[in-house]
Amino acid sequence: MYLPKEKILFRSPFREDLETLLHFAEKALNDRAAVWSPFVSAQLIEEVKNRFNNLNDITLLFEGGFPRAERKRICFLRSEEERNSTSIDIPIKGIYIKGNFLFDRAKQNDFRDVLHELHTQAGDIGDIWLIRDRGAQAICSKKCADSLNQQNGKLRDVEIFIEALDLSGMEMPFYRPEKVINTVEASTRIDAIASAGFGLSRSKITEQIKKGCLRLNWALNHQPSKSVNIGDFIHLEKKGSLKILDIYKTKKERWRIKLLRQ
Repeated sequence: MYLPKEKILFRSPFREDLETLLHFAEKALNDRAAVWSPFVSAQLIEEVKNRFNNLNDITLLFEGGFPRAERKRICFLRSEEERNSTSIDIPIKGIYIKGNFLFDRAKQNDFRDVLHELHTQAGDIGDIWLIRDRGAQAICSKKCADSLNQQNGKLRDVEIFIEALDLSGMEMPFYRPEKVINTVEASTRIDAIASAGFGLSRSKITEQIKKGCLRLNWALNHQPSKSVNIGDFIHLEKKGSLKILDIYKTKKERWRIKLLRQ
């Protein structure tokens, strides 16, 4: 059984990644068994959903440890096996990277870097989030979590200790319920729209952009003046996400914008 490779790969900016995922998909079809990918980015997940849409032979499941996880593993399985998907073992686990960061604040990427220094592959690590000033928790592959368990290390000058956790024992990130927001702005600049959507001042948003805390369509954005379009996705660290649902010009030459806050 074969998948329409060229149709799936046609003009995709993620061609190399899709080729790897197609290998997993074909293995699932041929072996009649669930096959899991490494953790992949939210941007690649959206591309996979679009490219694999309407394929009758293969079913995809996405799992990142909690509902709004950005990085997820993809499970490929034959469509007739989907009815048994509730019994599929999900090969993910958690870790707690403990340390006293009260006087030496760290970000998610700092913890990701220290995990890489411990010879962890990027595809083994899902989302990472801060636990106040006590370190961070992360979703990993089971194999990775078990290999990191009880390891010690250093993040800058802070001693860290890593403990493997079951998902039920983790302090999962808090997310507000989704909310539709309507706003009228003088422009479609990202700083103005993020200010309205997240309820922060323009100066605060600009400060967060300069610190590298805001992403547009999953890519870091350092330009407060960047214009956004319908369908764009804005993510602000610790504040959640905005999706641009609609933009149109008013009679007074201003911009009415409809946002979905997640």
